[in-house]
Amino acid sequence: MIKKIFFILLAVVLLQGNVFAQAQDKSDERTTTTRIADLLAQLPARDAKQLKGNMQEIAQLGEDGYVTLISGLTAPGKGNNALLEYAIGGFSAYVTQPGQENWRKMSVNAYVKALAKLSDKQNKSFIISQLELVGKDDAIASLQPYLADAQLADPAARALVKINSPAAKAALLNGLAKANGAAKLSIVEALGDSRDKAAAKAIAPLTTGESNLAKMSLYALAYIADPSSEPVLAAAAEKAGYKYDNTNAVAAYVWYAEQLMKNGEKVEANKIAKKILEQVKADDQVHIRTAALKLVSDFSKAQSDEYLFAAMSDKQFQYRAAALKLALPNLTPVTADQWTKKIAKADPATQVAIIDMLGDSKIKSVLPAITALFKSNDLAVRSAAIAAAGKIGQEQVLGNLLKTMGRGDGATITAVSDAISRMSGDGITAKVAAFIPKAKPEVQVALINVLASRAANAQLSTIYGQLKSKNPEVKQAAFTALKQTVTSENLPQLFKLLNETPGQTELVKVQDAIIAAMKGVKNNDQQVDMVLQQMAATSADKKPLFYKMLASLGGDKSLKAVSEAFNTGDESTKTAAIAALSSWADIGAADELIKIARQPANAAYVNKAVDGYLRLVRAAKYQPEQRLLLLREAMAVAKAPAQQQQILKDIEQGKCLNALLFAGRYLDNPALQQAAANAVMNITLADKSYNGALVKDLLNKTISVIKGADSEYQIEAMRKYLAEMPKGEGFVPMFNGTDLTGWKGLVGDPLKRAKMDAATLATAQAKADAEALDSWKPINGELQFMSHGNNLATVKKYGDFEMLVDWKIIDDKKGEGDAGIYLRGTPQVQIWDNARVKVGAQVGSGGLYNNKTNESKPLKVADNKLDEWNTFRILMKGDRVTVYLNGELVTDNVILENFWDRNLPIFAEEQIELQAHGSPVAYRDLYIREIPRAKPFELSAKEKKEGYKVLFDGTNMHSWTGNTTDYTIEDGNIAIRPKPGKGSGGNLFTKEEFSDFIYRFEFKLTPGANNGLGIRAPLTGDAAYQGMELQILDNDAPIYKDLHVYQYHGSVYGTIPAKRGFLKPVGEWNYEEVIVKGPKIKVILNGTVILDADLTEARKNGAADGKSHPGLLRESGHIGFLGHGSPVEFRNIRIKDLSKKK
Repeated sequence: MIKKIFFILLAVVLLQGNVFAQAQDKSDERTTTTRIADLLAQLPARDAKQLKGNMQEIAQLGEDGYVTLISGLTAPGKGNNALLEYAIGGFSAYVTQPGQENWRKMSVNAYVKALAKLSDKQNKSFIISQLELVGKDDAIASLQPYLADAQLADPAARALVKINSPAAKAALLNGLAKANGAAKLSIVEALGDSRDKAAAKAIAPLTTGESNLAKMSLYALAYIADPSSEPVLAAAAEKAGYKYDNTNAVAAYVWYAEQLMKNGEKVEANKIAKKILEQVKADDQVHIRTAALKLVSDFSKAQSDEYLFAAMSDKQFQYRAAALKLALPNLTPVTADQWTKKIAKADPATQVAIIDMLGDSKIKSVLPAITALFKSNDLAVRSAAIAAAGKIGQEQVLGNLLKTMGRGDGATITAVSDAISRMSGDGITAKVAAFIPKAKPEVQVALINVLASRAANAQLSTIYGQLKSKNPEVKQAAFTALKQTVTSENLPQLFKLLNETPGQTELVKVQDAIIAAMKGVKNNDQQVDMVLQQMAATSADKKPLFYKMLASLGGDKSLKAVSEAFNTGDESTKTAAIAALSSWADIGAADELIKIARQPANAAYVNKAVDGYLRLVRAAKYQPEQRLLLLREAMAVAKAPAQQQQILKDIEQGKCLNALLFAGRYLDNPALQQAAANAVMNITLADKSYNGALVKDLLNKTISVIKGADSEYQIEAMRKYLAEMPKGEGFVPMFNGTDLTGWKGLVGDPLKRAKMDAATLATAQAKADAEALDSWKPINGELQFMSHGNNLATVKKYGDFEMLVDWKIIDDKKGEGDAGIYLRGTPQVQIWDNARVKVGAQVGSGGLYNNKTNESKPLKVADNKLDEWNTFRILMKGDRVTVYLNGELVTDNVILENFWDRNLPIFAEEQIELQAHGSPVAYRDLYIREIPRAKPFELSAKEKKEGYKVLFDGTNMHSWTGNTTDYTIEDGNIAIRPKPGKGSGGNLFTKEEFSDFIYRFEFKLTPGANNGLGIRAPLTGDAAYQGMELQILDNDAPIYKDLHVYQYHGSVYGTIPAKRGFLKPVGEWNYEEVIVKGPKIKVILNGTVILDADLTEARKNGAADGKSHPGLLRESGHIGFLGHGSPVEFRNIRIKDLSKKK
């Protein structure tokens, strides 16, 4: 129900204040079911504008059409009603808008009709809830029968309460006599909510029955609040002994009194409240007593004071505190003075509560009594009095508070400083500043902190005056306060102070103040120049203080200055520079830190540089793959085991397979073994998709070495993971790190190799292999191209796969960095130097460079710099390629075109190649996972002989055009899976046009699926009318039960009906053959002819649906699948062109 309410509220928000035109588009020739399917494909709406359009479409369906839509609701477990509920709830919200009365009446009629059709009570309940929104007296007759239903009485009763007319109340009262059990409970509750006094007499006898019914009846009588119910409610409370019982009688009596008070019957309410206060004594009924106390307090001011003052003698503090809360709103100077007299006789906790209440009142007449308590021996009372005086007197009592502070102890000083910090007033900081010079040191410290907390820049001179204090605590407080009280205008003064201050501790405080003063200044470059100018003018011993200032500003100019300082400075300078680089404002200093760590001359600073680098990487937002690359750079230079352990912990946060495999390399290192084991375990357990020997071996090794208090549970979790691990080979290495096993030299291209005989190919391959050994070298576990020679190819051919590979362009200073990865022997996933703008390289790597028709450029630039490693994750399924570069999606499910012959689809299987393009490139960590796929479809020998050709074999969509983005290849099938709110999925057409043909295919429906086979269709316009549509439909879905005969599966849409009853169950594959020759169309479904039609009469006299179908006259066109928002799959598609001459 919460979900349903959400849909309705969302629609109300989006539709508020908008009214639609109510005229239906007469040019819309779609049938009701098609319009409903198209509508649902657009939901949920992306924005208010679309939602308005969607609601208008529902209105244009009319009453019967709307009933058809509602009838599509399915029973729980038999379908997903989310979109239908969204549409229905949204329309209910729409028709309640001003000016929509006709549509409101239509919706009521539709809901009434739908209730009669629906059988599932959950769906009935949902529709009844819509009547709660839109119903008036016109809905009462349909709601009344459900008052006797145990499940539906509640929504029906709530709907009648919402209508709340005399007729609705009468319906509830009539239903009460006939209902039993849960239904009666619902009606009684509804009568209470309706406040129908006529129902009190009928409900009263029910208060002595079964406890649940009695409890609900007492509730109802309390809220109806008819005077005749008082004896009934009083008797119930007395029977319960004015204590808690299962009927909640005492609470109901209080609720009754509250309703009387709201209704203006104050005398009777007051009488009941007093009776409750006399009778209720239990400690656990303090909430009842408090509610009654509020009632007597609300009766009159005089009585309120009497009872609230008396409450101070009560034994329960919670009751006393409630009385004080009730007293506050009506407090006057007279009663406030009376409350001050209560303080002396109260216990400390109550004293504090009274003081707090008086402080919140801000009545100034009580100030003398409050300030007198500054001398209380009780710390809590004294502190409360100080706080209350601050609230009441504000700046008026500041002098008194300062005097109290001057003679007070530490706790008093703290209480006063807290009170002053909360005060408002323009003169407060000036008076505080004036008091500081004559105060004792501990007060000076507290007041300096007050100025700091209020960012009192106007009193900076006072703080400056204490910078030379002889008291070290005061001096430190003053230096510390600078950070919170300075602005950019004080920078000259601060730089001067920096040059004059001798102590290191104080210098750091001044440094922090300068950094604070520069924050938020818009002109960052100007600030950098100023700091550099000041640094140039200062003494050598203070120059290092400026590095952290530059770090706070960031930028290239700052980085250059600090880097030069490290490279040319002495030990103290280098230490300060490293600290500054480590605290850099952004990731900009990471490269410099790792560069420092790599240089042997900087051995003494490696640990600090690595620590700083890790801090920056940890703070930055990176994709897991990019984070791993950066952390691997740190691991390569880190010397200390503690740092290496930290790197492995950080790697654990970048959960990806690359990180898992890298961490696994350290399982045999004693110093790093436990950190590596935890990384392997946590990365693996976070992703249930890992499989194969690589991961299995690492997990088993981790199980054997992991230690610690939780190791038993961890081992159990890993064993469970292994037991449930998906089957399959998973990722396997493509490169062993030592030689070219599994790789070979390149011979020609796939088409040329296919034309070679075995001997010629073998000779050419031997020559290419020899050349490859010279051009490609395994070096330190990397596979490096030596800048000459040809591509390196895998020995094995691959179909569908997922590939991981790290690569980097080695900067040879020629500026021509270029490489790539050929997929199935075809160029290429591009790799290049982004600086080569003349050839378009600024778009970044990862695009399908050689595509001409489909997208060739990457979605974004995600490359790292030259000489830095990058990571590709490449998925190839069918003819589609997806590429992630350093964790960023750069190519999204794009068709890879056949570069070697663009009239051919991409090869179903071929080698992978590392491109040679003349510039040095290195690769490492090459892994591949083969993705199982169906065997490509092949024609039978008979079909080949008869002249059929394959349009879709499960590996590519080369023969198709249209929406090749949403129609994708899954497991060798064409699949359309429209996303909610993203449209119908569109159409997919053959590139070729056909006139006469035999078209064979298989399809699999989902529940309620709707698609179509367009024939002789143009690429534009509505194919069902501009061409012809043969329905593809789940005939048995409830939503389609009222279709016209010419709308069911296999029919020429709107024109000629097909036979029904020959579809296989939803989820099973159907085989269909369509024969089109001249005006004749035959459809054979699963071996049965369901349509044998002649278009001649329809061409002459018009279609059966009476609408214009110009496509009936077309003699040729495209064949296509026509999306209507439903998931459907197709496979094994072939055609015989009957129009071609033999």
